[in-house]
Amino acid sequence: MDTLIQNCTIYDGTGALSFTGSVGFDSGKIRVFYNNELPQAGYVVEANGLALVPGFIDAHSHGDLNLVSSYATLSKLSQGITTQVAGQCGVSLFPAGADEPQFARFVSGIAPYPDLPENLSLLSSAQGFNAWLENLQNPITTKCFIGHGTLRLWAMGYANRKPDNGELNRMKDMLRRSVREGALGLSTGQVYAPSCYAENDEILALLRVLHEENGIYANHPRNEADRVVESRAESMRLAQEADVPLCISHMKAAGRQNWGKPREMLRQIDRETENGLRAIIDCYPYTAGCTSLNVSIPPRYFTRGMRGLLDALNNPREREIIREEMSRISNYDNYVYNSGGFSGVYVSSCPIDHRAEGMFITEYAEEAGLQPFDAFCDILIRNNGLGLGIYFHMSEDDVCEILTHPLCVIGTDGLIGKPGENPHPRAFGSTARAYDLLVRKKKLLSPEAMIRKMSGQIADFLGLPGKGRIADGMDADVLLIDTNRFIDAATYQNGSRLIQGIEKIFIGGREISLPKL
Repeated sequence: MDTLIQNCTIYDGTGALSFTGSVGFDSGKIRVFYNNELPQAGYVVEANGLALVPGFIDAHSHGDLNLVSSYATLSKLSQGITTQVAGQCGVSLFPAGADEPQFARFVSGIAPYPDLPENLSLLSSAQGFNAWLENLQNPITTKCFIGHGTLRLWAMGYANRKPDNGELNRMKDMLRRSVREGALGLSTGQVYAPSCYAENDEILALLRVLHEENGIYANHPRNEADRVVESRAESMRLAQEADVPLCISHMKAAGRQNWGKPREMLRQIDRETENGLRAIIDCYPYTAGCTSLNVSIPPRYFTRGMRGLLDALNNPREREIIREEMSRISNYDNYVYNSGGFSGVYVSSCPIDHRAEGMFITEYAEEAGLQPFDAFCDILIRNNGLGLGIYFHMSEDDVCEILTHPLCVIGTDGLIGKPGENPHPRAFGSTARAYDLLVRKKKLLSPEAMIRKMSGQIADFLGLPGKGRIADGMDADVLLIDTNRFIDAATYQNGSRLIQGIEKIFIGGREISLPKL
């Protein structure tokens, strides 16, 4: 036996009652020992009753976009995440096309500083991505969806139209190949260009390929605000029609006028699962979201990529049209409107000009002597259309109701810039915050149920071999935690503060130290 952790309180990731025992690691696999059965081991850890839990699984990650960054790796490991489910919201690193600048700008909409290989052709397929990932030797296990936006960009650029037969067949063939090469399935990001340009017949054609290949569908819907109920129903209909499992991404209801709607959506999901839908929900334990600052610009302005957006923002006539459209309910998901205007939008990070970071847009506008909309445009123009915003638009009651639903698991949805830039606290604090909120403060879940939501439940749904449970033969990815001190420290003002309470992290039976920045 290589390592033995003795006298620990074991939460096995199934939701079963915890028990006292010891766990050994032999060649990277787990052995569970009960009572006084203690083998000889090269390294013995006396747990003194501390909790031993499976390594946490980030059910909704964008960590595939920053696999080289030690800062990004720190954001996961420091909160006990040893496996991440990435390629979400329609954005993955494969298949990358030949137009490297266009691809880099596309990915930068989610990750301001994406980690790309010098030779982009390495990302031309899932197989190439997996080979590159293996060479990086990142300690975190990364499983990926193929992003529909990436797939569409590869096949037809930013064209705002239906694909012709040749383009659709190229997408179907690449999707089939990607799943056979290890991709979990397909993710859509139906508020982001070019995924938002797709009609349902295109998505359904791709989902039918998933059905044939036993893949899974992850969906960021067309709308998370005034039409959120209808948008979630739309994704469930498509999954049911194609007969594929559905991951319901970062479930929420944005905008005060929509608070309370999650109850209706959860009832809807319960009905559909009773009718045969296989589904899981992911959610992060915060009332503010985070995504690109440019997401509230009407989608038609992205048909020429970021250059087209900047041209529009610099054109007085187009700028006035954008101003008017962003000030009201429109036919797209307007995050600024859903946050009650620019006073509810906090600038998280910018890739070039950092002067607005750490301020609400209204605060930056006052300092710059501009109207809020003009300040918003100023930030985008100075940063080549990029940057991340934190959007305050959810209700804590809704968040708790979603998180406690039996189908819900925990995802960070974390987006990372560079050290020194301020991320949304979910990037560093989601696991401990979920535990503190639901187990200690609200007393809505038992510790066993909470640990299951962060480990075994998502592993079972996605079929992740060896992950998510403490049992004989499983991968030795485990955490030793002081549950009394397991508390988040990250805030909106200081989003990279590390959580407390994780005493040791083991991956593949090897003790892992946190990366040094």
